[in-house]
Amino acid sequence: MNSFFKTADISDDANQLILVIDDKDAEVTPQMVKALTEDMIQAISKHIDIDRSKVKVSLSAEQNLKKIVIYIPVVNIPRGK
Repeated sequence: MNSFFKTADISDDANQLILVIDDKDAEVTPQMVKALTEDMIQAISKHIDIDRSKVKVSLSAEQNLKKIVIYIPVVNIPRGK
């Protein structure tokens, strides 16, 4: 695993999305992060029950990588019918 990922990134709760942008010149704006978060919440919530009130987002950068971590708490994953 790349050293860019710390233990805190990969917790026992596997209900988070980590997006790594491997472009040192990429401009990651607050508007982009908000739009990505909303899109992910919308897509995931079509299939899985989530707690929207507890969604957390963090952005960090190291060397040539930018990392967006979106923590989306899962309430229930519907099982097959």
